[in-house]
Amino acid sequence: MKSRLEEEQFEIPLTSLIDVVFLLLIFFLVATNFSRRELDHSVTLPRSEAGSDNSRLPSRLVINIRESGDLVVNGRLMADDNALRILVREFVAARPDRPAIIRADARVAYLTVMRVFGICRAEGVARVDLPVLDSGED
Repeated sequence: MKSRLEEEQFEIPLTSLIDVVFLLLIFFLVATNFSRRELDHSVTLPRSEAGSDNSRLPSRLVINIRESGDLVVNGRLMADDNALRILVREFVAARPDRPAIIRADARVAYLTVMRVFGICRAEGVARVDLPVLDSGED
């Protein structure tokens, strides 16, 4: 005859574990969407042998320059250079130690990139990054 303890089997309650996994999944999906808001997917970065696209890092000002020369920051099209100046000035006031990132399309004129770079430096951005893709990345 088996004892009562031998008849009972131990089971791990999976319901609460599954709930936690789903909550984490939802959190990371939402967080990913917020960080991608800064990226303009119509911008094709140039390629370099030692390139890296560090524009996905948080708390950075990401300025996208489209092939047409339009400036897009956080999904907003900048009307002119003065609008960009105001935005950069506010960013520097809130986060003086954070770098700005200029994501320029590979077909954009060098003069356009340098104009935006100059605005960032003139408004007090300590560091400006120009990301490129590794020549092996897609």
